[in-house]
Amino acid sequence: MHSCVMIMRRLLILLLFFPLVGFTQYEPECKGELIKNTYYTVDYNAGHKQPNWVYYMLVNEYIAGEAKRSNNFQSDERVSIPATLKDYRHCGYDRGHLCPAADMTHSTTAMDETFLLSNMSPQDPSFNRGRWNDLEDQIRKYVKNPTDTIYVVTGPIFLNNKGHIGDNKVTIPGFYYKVVYCPKRGGVGFIMPNQKVEQNIKTWIVSIDIVESLTGIDFFPQLPPQIQDCIEAQNTWW
Repeated sequence: MHSCVMIMRRLLILLLFFPLVGFTQYEPECKGELIKNTYYTVDYNAGHKQPNWVYYMLVNEYIAGEAKRSNNFQSDERVSIPATLKDYRHCGYDRGHLCPAADMTHSTTAMDETFLLSNMSPQDPSFNRGRWNDLEDQIRKYVKNPTDTIYVVTGPIFLNNKGHIGDNKVTIPGFYYKVVYCPKRGGVGFIMPNQKVEQNIKTWIVSIDIVESLTGIDFFPQLPPQIQDCIEAQNTWW
């Protein structure tokens, strides 16, 4: 652990003097169709009609804006096989944002882009509006300080899936993950089942290594291997 702390300190010094540029600086490995939005990126899975992941940078400015929820859900015609509004109609599942609307209040463009169906996945309402929502709120608290920056990756885990919705057969994932990286604090992962859960969000903490093993996705590949090893082995919340 001591060696990991030293490596993290060296990384922080490097970032201070040689900062990476742009919010895509820690973008994960892409497995599907890469879709670039203004403030977040999607790795779209045409087979499941939803993202493998969404990735974005989160800073205080993004959550302190005045843009209101548009609720203007739209199919995304940029992807090869888009999900449609009809797929989600009367299906019993929420159109669950993976990049939350509340994380993009700094501009109308940022807000509107979160309502593209390429940012959605079928989520159990009690999950989407329960502990998953609590986790999103907790992550926002870490950027109340204007000097803090967090990088977030969110997506489904296609294990123990619950079937499909709609004519386009949108997969209902069995689980969801969230991976969070802060250059000042390190990284942490979360995995939750797509159902009502009562336990505290700390119950669902896992290492990023575990998320990688279940998804097959390489997170933060731009970081030096030693830094990745330290960050991805962490399994404690900050």
